[in-house]
This record gives sequence, structure tokens and C-alpha cells, in this order.
Amino acid sequence: MSTLSQDEEKLVPEGRIERVDGDYVLAFDRQLDYPHTYIWSLLAEKENVAKWLGTLDADWELGRTYELVLGGGMSSGTVLQLNPPLSLQITWEDELGQESVIEWRVLESDGGTLLQFRSRAEGPEFLTEGSAGWQTILDALAEVAAGRRPETEIDRWTPLREAYSRLYQLSHSMGTVESDSGHTCLRFERLLDAGRDRVWEALTEPDLFKVWLGPGRVELQAGGAVEFNLPGRNVTGDVEYVLAGSRLDYTWTAPEGTGTVHWMLEPEDGRTRLTLVHNLGREIPAGSLMASWHMRLDALATVLGGGQVHDSAHRREALARFYQRFQPA
Repeated sequence: MSTLSQDEEKLVPEGRIERVDGDYVLAFDRQLDYPHTYIWSLLAEKENVAKWLGTLDADWELGRTYELVLGGGMSSGTVLQLNPPLSLQITWEDELGQESVIEWRVLESDGGTLLQFRSRAEGPEFLTEGSAGWQTILDALAEVAAGRRPETEIDRWTPLREAYSRLYQLSHSMGTVESDSGHTCLRFERLLDAGRDRVWEALTEPDLFKVWLGPGRVELQAGGAVEFNLPGRNVTGDVEYVLAGSRLDYTWTAPEGTGTVHWMLEPEDGRTRLTLVHNLGREIPAGSLMASWHMRLDALATVLGGGQVHDSAHRREALARFYQRFQPA
């Protein structure tokens, strides 16, 4: 029987994702071999919080708002409950406006501490990303508790995000920005609650894609014309490849640059895994384009679910700032 190495064990999802009263709850339970008062000090004192989570503007105080700087971003909220040295509950709003309620419980257990973490949110957006992120943060807390500096050079977040997606059949929200032979490559994967034929129609039929992408046309044959009238700019191109229901590639010429767009569809347990890859012909700031694709894919999911699309300039700007941090140097 094979065993996992220590690093491989850390790539196995430890959190549970549950539905409770219509909300999504992410739960972790960690047994730590240290006194619960010591673990509480790591959680409650801002000098210690800075070692594993981020820079807190002040120690937690019941009813007080807080700001927390972490990993180039920021979170803010209010302290809802504070019961030293047992529990802490806070609201958590990130820079994209995603809101959740987070609770920590620090309980004596087996001569050490049972640390319980719960995060409750209304929707699944960024849930795979958040699950991987909080597991990585809890790993850092355990390292600090042991008197070690948390590892930063090993990327555990990416494979953990994939593992949570597979285990709980959840869609990613976040796209990735990569460098390919000196060019920028944008990539999104979404698991959509619709069959492949329906998603294909939404990508190729003007009456459907005008609702989530913009008015235009796509001639489904090699060399066929592509035109989109998007907010503030027009896009033109030519179809390079079509495999009905599965694959559509076309060139993309717009004010932000030229390149190629690739759509790939795969059926998955009654749903459809959509992959979008946008290869850019030259290096450009990718933040605004990633934000645009993120919102358009959100709109696609909304349309497929029978909802109404509501764009937000504030959210687009927040997404652009968010994605700018992930562009390759």
C-alpha cells in the first residue's frame, strides 16, 4: 500500500463544503498539539496574526470594524462575537465585494487544541479558490504554532483548487494569466449547469450571445467572419476552426490587441465544462481584459440559468485591480 509524502498530504482537501439553509459552508477541524490559550494568542493578537494571515489594523474588539491587509489584497468587516479564549466571529468582505461570515473556535481536546474554522457565504463564487486559500492559511498557522516560518516558495494553492473542484463538483470562478513564449495567455474554466448543446448555442447563435457577450455574428465555417459590438470597442476576426458542439477558434482584433480565442466544451455528468483560452499576440496589461471575460462568463452562466444579466462598473474595476496582481512579470 502506497503512502503519501508530507507535501502530497497537504494537497488533499481537508475542508468540507456543505449546504446549510441554502448557504455554502466551508468547514475545517484541526487538532493541534499545543495549549488552547497559546493557539488563541496566535488568533487574537495582531502581532501574531501578521505571522500567518496578514496585517491587522488593531486587535479584535467586539462590535468594532477592522481592516486586514493580506497577500497584496485587503479584507474588512466587523467583529460580531468575541469570547476569549474560545471563539471569534467576524464578517469578511474582500476587495471584490464577496461577503461571508467567519467563525473560529478554540477548544481544549486530547491534551491539545481542536481549532474549528467555519466560513459561510450565500453563493459558490470563488468557493474552490477560497477553500484552497483557507487550507493554505491554516497550514501557515500550524507552522507558526510550531515556531517555524510558513513556506512561501511552494505553490499548493493551484493543485488544491483543482482538488476541491473535483471532489465537490464545483466550478472555478477565477481565470489565470500565464506567459507562453513571451505572449500573454488568459485561461478560464467554468463548470456550467447546462448541456453541451445548449452551451454551444449560447456561444454561436446571435440571439443568445448578444445577451451575455454583445451583438454580432459568427459564421461557423473556416474563414467565416466574426464581429462583436462590445461596450466601448468593436472586435473583428475570422473563424480558424469549428467542431460543432465541441470546439470553436477564431482570431480576435480589438483596440487592446490581436490574438486568438479558443472555446472548448466537454460534457460532465449532465453539465458542461467550458474552457476559454485567449492568446494575445503581444504583451499588454491583462487586468482589464481578464475582468471583462470574468464578467462575461458570469453573464453566460446567468443566462443559461434563466436569469437576467446586470453589469456593474464597480465590480469590473475591482476585478481589473484583482487580476492585475496575477499578470506574469
